[in-house]
Amino acid sequence: MTKKLQFWLPIAAYVLLIMYIGWFKVGNTDFWWHIKAGQVFRESGWITIDPFAYTREGLPYLANHEWLAQVLLSLVWDVDGVIGITVLRILIMLLVFSVPVLLHRKNMWVNGTLAVLATVGARPAFTDRPQLFSFLFFSIITCLCIVYLEVDASKRKRILLYLPVGIMLWSNLHGAASLIGIAVVGALVVQRLISGARKTSEWKWLLALMVAMFIALLLTPSGTGNISYIITLLTDKTARSISEWQPAAGNIYLQHTLVLWVASLAALITTRRNIVFSGLVLLGLGYLSRQAVRHEALFIIAALAITIYQLKYNKQWNQLLDKVYKNVKLFCILCILCTLCTLYYAHIRTYDINRIDHLFGIGLFEPGRGAYAFIESQHLEGPIFNNYNIGGELIYRGYPKRKVFIDGRNIDYGYDFLVQATNAGVEESVWRELEAEYGFKLAIIYYAPQAEQNPLPYTDLLDRLDDWGLVYLDDWVAVYKKEERVIKYVTPKMLSRQILPGEIKKEEFSQLQNELNEMIVLRPDGIKARLYLARLYTLLGAYEPAEKLLEDARAIQPNNYLISIGLSQVSMTKEDWPHAWYYLKQAKRKAGFTGVQLDEETMEMVKERATTQ
Repeated sequence: MTKKLQFWLPIAAYVLLIMYIGWFKVGNTDFWWHIKAGQVFRESGWITIDPFAYTREGLPYLANHEWLAQVLLSLVWDVDGVIGITVLRILIMLLVFSVPVLLHRKNMWVNGTLAVLATVGARPAFTDRPQLFSFLFFSIITCLCIVYLEVDASKRKRILLYLPVGIMLWSNLHGAASLIGIAVVGALVVQRLISGARKTSEWKWLLALMVAMFIALLLTPSGTGNISYIITLLTDKTARSISEWQPAAGNIYLQHTLVLWVASLAALITTRRNIVFSGLVLLGLGYLSRQAVRHEALFIIAALAITIYQLKYNKQWNQLLDKVYKNVKLFCILCILCTLCTLYYAHIRTYDINRIDHLFGIGLFEPGRGAYAFIESQHLEGPIFNNYNIGGELIYRGYPKRKVFIDGRNIDYGYDFLVQATNAGVEESVWRELEAEYGFKLAIIYYAPQAEQNPLPYTDLLDRLDDWGLVYLDDWVAVYKKEERVIKYVTPKMLSRQILPGEIKKEEFSQLQNELNEMIVLRPDGIKARLYLARLYTLLGAYEPAEKLLEDARAIQPNNYLISIGLSQVSMTKEDWPHAWYYLKQAKRKAGFTGVQLDEETMEMVKERATTQ
């Protein structure tokens, strides 16, 4: 009974922690066009001519490399919506990190803890798109290679059959990303040739395996399309304009990977089991992870697998754990400590990630919903300019009636077009060139991700142009129309940064108030208009309506620290210092653990006055 508890209790804790990490809202910016593309595949078959962008009218559709993943995701979405996608994501996370853990099931409580730490590090990459399947197949293929190194010769041929099948499925799910799996198998081949496979017939089987892997890479409806796609991506400079193809800042990178770097290197150095294979995989993926953010999760998975594999054969490590297993009290204490510390760390990291777009819990993150509903309700027609990040959601909502200017695809548009579209956000001459070429009279700008940039791309430029006017604004998206202006006083920058106007006449204040109230009505799940209006009321001494607005905002986004700051400002203006200090402490707690710095001088001042009042 004790041994069963020692095995199953860590598993239960591990599964619950992974579920906690994977429990967040659906709605990555690319998610929407993947769903729509999958639906189009299912309804109309293979896509040959671009159906989504009016800027690519009549041109070939290039993004077929993820067709199978798009079909699967769209099926899950159509059958069970948000719940289905959330469950699928959590199941994939569990599988990705459980496969390495199964390499050594005996030490589940230690390996499970390490797997949870790996999951936390990889969490930013686990958004709802085809890359999820790359993580899964990379984990499976890496661990199959490890198993191949350890099983006897009679079982190896079966694994040789599994590997090409895995590459074939992977190639249809996420295109040429499967080349990374082939590289891992290549490391296996090198290890076996060094270890003596050259002296037996095994080398022939390994050679046949490599040939089969490359054939499997081409067994897709597009044939060599996967290869040409990745070659174009890496040679025409397109990757330079895509953030996930750039390396992360050093401190962010270490936040995600440091634990796995330390654990894997320590395990490899002290054990040195099949060191050529392990070293090639670890260092090769480590190098790739410093070249592009999108490879960090693959390194984390590889490092987890190598760590568990090496420690399985480390005598000193296993002797130490055996002593712990024999002491039931010590085992229970260590298990509880590991679980609590891991839960705390998982909470810290996932809270900070979810805080950015308020992704807590289950639901949808759909920043473009209000803007699209507005243009439909106003019957606004004609070509629409949109920036890169909102294109996918516009495809989902508007296809086939409305086509987009640009979306989350990259090779399809090419480097020059991507640069031109980006420069149009800050250079009037480039904007005018695009305007003259495509004749758009409406612009939908998802400004929230760049809210701290100065100038704020697109919206600052359009706010300056006399022939463009703001007609819709919410927490995430602004809509501009040619030769019309409905919102005259509020701008996206003012709303996002809560910049209050200087002196304002009574009639202007009334208009400003009406604009903010209209924003609340049009997008009731937003809070920025409420925060802004609450600040205005606070300055005027209208404390009760200010507090009502802030409480309404808190009901919508209970974890948003800005609401607590707003309540503290009301209390400070009223000179109610104990409540002001209470709300500031609440704001500091809700701001998370990294990325947000509150005004420490103000906090000290309020604390001092609160203790003396």
